[in-house]
Amino acid sequence: MRKVCLLLAGLLVGGPVHAAGVDISVSDKTANFVFLFDSSSLGYGGADIGIGGFYNENKDWVATGNLLVSSNPGSGNPWQIGVGTKAYYGELDIDESASAIALGGLLRYVFPGDTPMGIAFEGYTAPSVTSFGDTERFREAMARFEVEVVPSTRGYVGYRWMETRLEGIGKYRLDDEFHVGIRVFF
Repeated sequence: MRKVCLLLAGLLVGGPVHAAGVDISVSDKTANFVFLFDSSSLGYGGADIGIGGFYNENKDWVATGNLLVSSNPGSGNPWQIGVGTKAYYGELDIDESASAIALGGLLRYVFPGDTPMGIAFEGYTAPSVTSFGDTERFREAMARFEVEVVPSTRGYVGYRWMETRLEGIGKYRLDDEFHVGIRVFF
């Protein structure tokens, strides 16, 4: 865990990428924190780059890194569609680790109006060929209802399902909870 914290701190302090926002969500049993980066400094404008961590009451933790390239909803087009990849590395309370590189995407609809609101669905899956060690599969799915409080801040209520399949153990659920969150852009 110390190595993950040092990596995150190093990314925020130096280098060509600068934090552009944070996404924080919590439930009674889980917490998720993601640093969002300005991808234009890397030459990939339009991409969401994030590095974060997930923790639950069972003392499972998962470090994540993702790259999601998506369209921007504009006037007359309320849809945002994205595709990307997400890497996972976690230590589980059952004395196992889980690691995988997943492919996935985003589908978001923004309701037109004076107070922008939207619904979003995001999901990632890693089959055995992109899962490592004793990890046979890793999957994550999220759905949320968002309200733009001010132009740079969105509050949301959502649901996350995260599960891995481990050799010799079978399915292991990390999250199956509703949560509340906030996404702030600097």
